[in-house]
Amino acid sequence: MTLTFQFCPEALPFHTDFRVAGTQCHLSTNSHEILAVAARWRTATAHPAAHSFRMEILVDPALDSIADSRAHFRGLRHLVFASLPRNSFVVFDLVRRHVRGALSAHVASNDTFWNTLLLPITVGILGTTMGVAPLHCACLDRDGDALLVAGVSGAGKSTLAAALAHQGFALVSDDWTYVSQESQRLTAYGLSVPIKLLPDTARFFPKLLEFTPEAALNGELAYVMDARNSLGLAVRESSRPRWIFFLERTSAPGCQIRPSRPEFVRQFFERSAEKLPTELADAKASRSRLIQKLAECPSWIIRTGASPRVTAALVGRFLSEVQDGAA
Repeated sequence: MTLTFQFCPEALPFHTDFRVAGTQCHLSTNSHEILAVAARWRTATAHPAAHSFRMEILVDPALDSIADSRAHFRGLRHLVFASLPRNSFVVFDLVRRHVRGALSAHVASNDTFWNTLLLPITVGILGTTMGVAPLHCACLDRDGDALLVAGVSGAGKSTLAAALAHQGFALVSDDWTYVSQESQRLTAYGLSVPIKLLPDTARFFPKLLEFTPEAALNGELAYVMDARNSLGLAVRESSRPRWIFFLERTSAPGCQIRPSRPEFVRQFFERSAEKLPTELADAKASRSRLIQKLAECPSWIIRTGASPRVTAALVGRFLSEVQDGAA
């Protein structure tokens, strides 16, 4: 089957503006359903030049008849081509900060598709070009101050984030956090993406046993949960970075916290950042400046062999002592 999509003003007559993770989007579409989905982020805007990026989304019911497949990505310099589940195709242009997509009718009004796939992928791919640094870390808020929890894949960031949220922190993000500089201060954003917890974490959070694990985007079996409605956790959209913890798991019992250095923070986030084409040298430099400023936050390495709840309680007490000492 061959499909041809026409992206022109006449084919995309509906328009709206919305904000997500500190960026602003001008959306054009042929679908009232997509306008309704975008309403949760909608905001007034002044002038088209102020838009951070443009998104053109065409809904074509013919895509519903194509056999579904898993997510698949290919890059060609400043272009990223994505085939997403439920028969949808998207092209990201990093130089022009432009997204063009053809979606099946099935996902046009599907909040889960937008919240867990299209918008996180869009901000993750284009964010750096708009002055937003996507960082692989969890983010928790306490009274307007953000705690970032970083670490290698599998270290247990999401599990510790859930444990901290059970102990009074508000969850901003459990996996990817988007940091930008606004009025000389850093702001960390989440995307209200469902929290993802591996099946073995049910022994720490028995409430998970009420639900069924499902295949995540990477094929991994996990509990993919709405933190607020399913787990009863407090959630915030943004916070101000103040502290950074690097999580390391160990088989030894107990927890140890030791200071980290700004250079360690900088190197960690630089190494884990997505590679950018040579055309985006300015964006890469801007991201490095954001990371350098973030590295000025107090940071520590926590090595733990204790349960997530015990580790979270220790982190909470430690930060309280740090705040009391700074008062």
